[in-house]
Amino acid sequence: MARRILGLDMGSHAVKAAELRQALRELGVGQLRALPLADAAPSLADEVREFVQTYDLPRDFAVASVAGDRLSTRRLAFPFTDRRKLRAAVPFEVESQVPFELDDFFVDFEVAAERDGRAEVVAALVPRAEVALLLDTLRGAQVQARVVEAEGLALANLAALFPLEGVRLLADIGHRKTTLCLCVDGRPFASRTVPVAGHAITQALAAERGIGEVEAERRKLEHGVLPPGRDASPAATAVVDRLARELVRTLGGLEDSLAPRSDGGLLDEVTIFGGSAHLHRIEEHLSERTGMPVRRLAPPPGALGSAIVGLGDPLLFAPALALALRGSAQARTGMNFRQDELAHRVDLGRLARELRTTGAIAGLALVLALAGVATRVALASRRSEAIERQALALYAQAFPSQAPPSNVISAMQQAVGAAQGRAETLGVYRGNLSALDVLTEISARVPKDLEVEFEELAIEGQVVQIRGHSPAFGSVDRLRAELARFEPFRSITVGDITSDPRRGGQNFSMRISLQLGGGEGDAS
Repeated sequence: MARRILGLDMGSHAVKAAELRQALRELGVGQLRALPLADAAPSLADEVREFVQTYDLPRDFAVASVAGDRLSTRRLAFPFTDRRKLRAAVPFEVESQVPFELDDFFVDFEVAAERDGRAEVVAALVPRAEVALLLDTLRGAQVQARVVEAEGLALANLAALFPLEGVRLLADIGHRKTTLCLCVDGRPFASRTVPVAGHAITQALAAERGIGEVEAERRKLEHGVLPPGRDASPAATAVVDRLARELVRTLGGLEDSLAPRSDGGLLDEVTIFGGSAHLHRIEEHLSERTGMPVRRLAPPPGALGSAIVGLGDPLLFAPALALALRGSAQARTGMNFRQDELAHRVDLGRLARELRTTGAIAGLALVLALAGVATRVALASRRSEAIERQALALYAQAFPSQAPPSNVISAMQQAVGAAQGRAETLGVYRGNLSALDVLTEISARVPKDLEVEFEELAIEGQVVQIRGHSPAFGSVDRLRAELARFEPFRSITVGDITSDPRRGGQNFSMRISLQLGGGEGDAS
């Protein structure tokens, strides 16, 4: 059965909803719906609840986002790529760059790029109050938001459905603001929100012509406002020119972070969508002003693209589709600000009611299984008696001077375990290494200039456990690399790395699984 996923784009002018249906091996589109918002709406939660009920949209699995102008992003670089280490390090690095404590904020991140063992990260922080307000609104609408994303970065999920290869600057030109997301091969690289969009164009046209905003909006859509048309508006054109400058400014700030291109350009395309992307000649005008190729978002290829076009306007519903894709198996981002006290919790009572029929069927299956087990137990009892007699004969051969015990198989297992224990006590480790050999090799392979202190070292069977402290950042990775040069030590797992507030530096743990067939020399 396909899972229904709801992407909710909570805009200032309208709420857009995209329903996707995720089956085991395919993704389908269910509905594309829009709810225009009145200027004096009594309750957003009530409007959304009625909207969802009217169109039978899914309520149990929704994905929403915090507006881009309600959060802050930071680009960070780290000398490692391990996700667990990044998750521990990102909040500390963000806190060092902002002039306030993070107690009232949620922090999450996306890995933008990985090169030569280093990771470039886009971190986002959002006030807890913003997430709580969004969840309260959706709860009042009887919608369960499983994921709360960052508005700009979530646009990268469109790359799972639309042809967005290479370096693309995605621009969602909405009613009140324009949200930008720079994508590199389908991964979010940076995001930004600028307060220039369709409403500012309408206001400029209304002020210039001395007409109301409703009439200005109609003229803007029907006749256009950009040159060289006879209805071109210098005031409205100036607003679009300002948007063009913001596009150039955004790319200019990231120029040093982008890989050089053979054509000398910065990107493949600026891809625009959103309601204001329908403005006549906006593609050509932005391209002329920025010197970059600008095109409207093209529909996805194949049957799925045809289904989207048949259900609604891809330009208008692109942000909602991006959020719905975040909840699918094709998601390109992984942020979720539902953390700590606002984390999603399963309603066990409701789950029990839904599984009642399934439980009855499982109970019947259990009864049938028990009947089969009883039959197999009777047959196994007969075989065990024969095995017991064979084991008794083997024990008499191995220990001819001892009387047979009451449980022959258990006694033989204990004898084998005792022999293995004596072998380990004598130092017979994998690769014919003794405990002394292991300690000698570890001591010899720690560079003298490496600042690391072993606080605990234990050898248990074929495993060496190390706990220690390092005052220098990156020393643990270097220690692991040096030890791994010895063939029997090649299987090394680095455990938790935590900051030490008392001594400074890092506390770490390391596990070495000794390998079979290891030699005494370095690995080739």
